[in-house]
Amino acid sequence: MIDIELDQWTVAGLAPAIKAKRISVLDVTKQCLDRIERHNPAINAFQTVIAESALKQARVLDRELRAGKWRGPLHGMPFSIKDNLATRGVKTTAGAKQLSDWIPAYDATVVEKLKAAGAVILGKTNMHEWASGSTTINPYYGTTANPWDRQRIAGGSSGGSAASVAASFCLGSIGTDNAGSVRHPASLCGVVGLKATFGRVSRYGGVLGTGGFSTDHFGPFAKTVKDCALMLQAIAGSDLKDPLSAREPVVKYSSAIGKPVKGMRVGLIAGYFDEFMSSEVRAAFAAAVAQLKALGMKPVELKIPYTDMIAAVQLATSRVENVATADEYLKNSPRDYSQPLFHRHIKSLLIPADVYVTAQRVRRLICEGFEAAFDKVDVMVAPTVGSPAQTIEECRQGFAIVDGKRVALQEERGTTGTLCTIPFNVTGLPAMSLCCGFSAQGLPLGMQIVGAPFDEARIFQVGHAYEQAAGWWRERPKLD
Repeated sequence: MIDIELDQWTVAGLAPAIKAKRISVLDVTKQCLDRIERHNPAINAFQTVIAESALKQARVLDRELRAGKWRGPLHGMPFSIKDNLATRGVKTTAGAKQLSDWIPAYDATVVEKLKAAGAVILGKTNMHEWASGSTTINPYYGTTANPWDRQRIAGGSSGGSAASVAASFCLGSIGTDNAGSVRHPASLCGVVGLKATFGRVSRYGGVLGTGGFSTDHFGPFAKTVKDCALMLQAIAGSDLKDPLSAREPVVKYSSAIGKPVKGMRVGLIAGYFDEFMSSEVRAAFAAAVAQLKALGMKPVELKIPYTDMIAAVQLATSRVENVATADEYLKNSPRDYSQPLFHRHIKSLLIPADVYVTAQRVRRLICEGFEAAFDKVDVMVAPTVGSPAQTIEECRQGFAIVDGKRVALQEERGTTGTLCTIPFNVTGLPAMSLCCGFSAQGLPLGMQIVGAPFDEARIFQVGHAYEQAAGWWRERPKLD
């Protein structure tokens, strides 16, 4: 039996103990379910808990171990799934009133792959309505609170997934990221969140209308970079059921963990991110860059053209693609949308086709600028979110006080909390958020590490080196 506290468990740390049968999958599952029962009512990370199914799954996996069958490092690991990913036989609402009773007869590919790798699915996590926001203040299923401060948001739209990992209800989760919806809550909750290259992870089984066809990604949440690499290993790859999935070979991502980063070049993008950073985020980000320099990396300033067009391109493409599948609900049950989302969809329907096409052309220019920048650097880094988590009340009133100034949380460029993440949805580049410090109030702050297309291994290499040197990953919220 291992004697590590549940909130210190990681996939990489627990896997050898499960393989050696020093702890049973059933015991791990029961401990997580007990923790969920005690603390989820206050945090509301899980919308649906499938305890009976999880315990049954755990017993099967323990029998396999006794028979000498070990599926790999995810064998027996407890995970959660965002509620816009189909799970066979389990209610899947997408945070929407319209889907409050939908029970899919199939699994999303990512869920299917996790199960095949030996994961124990504990349930479905709360999210922003139709994945269309960054607060996870849901009018139908309640608000997900940040485990570090329950008066604050967990971020969104995958807020429940990030909170479930931060609160150690599970060791990993799968979310979706259309404008930052994995990385944004990962930053606010102090966990690792990855949006891999567009097409790297199949999107089959995602609820239509919860992400744009060309900007949405599915990705893992974990406590550490190594755990994130192990999860991506299980879910990456081409899928005939998703015509947009890539045929690029899947490498062994964990093999990059532990390799030195000395001599690598790290890009700092000039101009775009500066206006979004609060003083605390600016200081933490500067300290993180200094840590990378101490590890032997060389900072390189980058000037990328057309970055001022990123927000407009994101809105004109993603929102058009997202609303394209909403006709049935807008015609038959318009009052089942919250008023803000209903108005947003109506605005999206009024975007002309020529604007969408022009936006896609400008998008190509932006992508070319980022791709050319990787001739000069190995990775890029950027802040994930410009300020620490807002209070739930601030989000309801629509503004926050940042550095003594009143800042609107929604503006003509979109949600202010995702302005640092959308460049990598527009470009489809792989980007991972990890903790790079804490605010004066003890709230996590995040940094993104960005790689060239399908170069997730390099992101893990740099992320792990930074994570181990900085040590922020060891911090955990105190739920009791």
